[in-house]
Amino acid sequence: MRLVNWNIERHGPTTWQAQSLLAEIAELDPDVVCLTEAWEASAAALGGHAISAPGATWSAKHDNERKVLLWSKHPWHSVETIDQLEATGSAITGLTLLAGMQVRVTGLCVPYHFASPFGQEPKAKPWSQHERFLEDLLPLLRQWRDEGPVIILGDFNQFMPRVWGPKRSHQLMEEAFGGYNIVTAGEIEGVGARAIDHVAFAGNLYPTRVFGLPAARDGGRRRSDHFGVVVECGTDPA
Repeated sequence: MRLVNWNIERHGPTTWQAQSLLAEIAELDPDVVCLTEAWEASAAALGGHAISAPGATWSAKHDNERKVLLWSKHPWHSVETIDQLEATGSAITGLTLLAGMQVRVTGLCVPYHFASPFGQEPKAKPWSQHERFLEDLLPLLRQWRDEGPVIILGDFNQFMPRVWGPKRSHQLMEEAFGGYNIVTAGEIEGVGARAIDHVAFAGNLYPTRVFGLPAARDGGRRRSDHFGVVVECGTDPA
């Protein structure tokens, strides 16, 4: 199984940046894709099945922008957006078929450190929206972890292990993901850098390879302010 996770920096589906990224993703023949800071039609070229969530508004945006988009080769079931998380960041969850079994996949866009509701004055304090999101996410992560195999992926807006930022924010991230394996922690093969876009497993899933896709291509032109992350994985017998 192959998973791709990429923040595409709000580039619309017709832009050269988005088309370049999606062409590279398509070449990988993924089973599941998570695009953050995407558009409703961002994964249309892949065929398959897409679900998405608009998320909180931190700045002026187009009606078709989506904080999180999840794509799968197979149909989605029991799809849910979480209102509490949509108020500060974004999250969408659903069940899809992977390796012949139903797996819960949840896409996240955790608020960045300066996130604040658009138009609010005074602005929210740095890291406050990030920390509130993690506090609201924690009980859901525990519930999903205990129900069966689950994949959590998206823009976590933190390096793992911690590189910078408040210790409290990092501790909340670690507590929220207790019992999960964040397989993208540390330096990513192929790009020689650490990611803030992560993939986490719980249940009988394990990584076989983790590598990055460069943000720049075609003569060094930058397609996003994030590099992409690819995780190849398998399953242990139940």
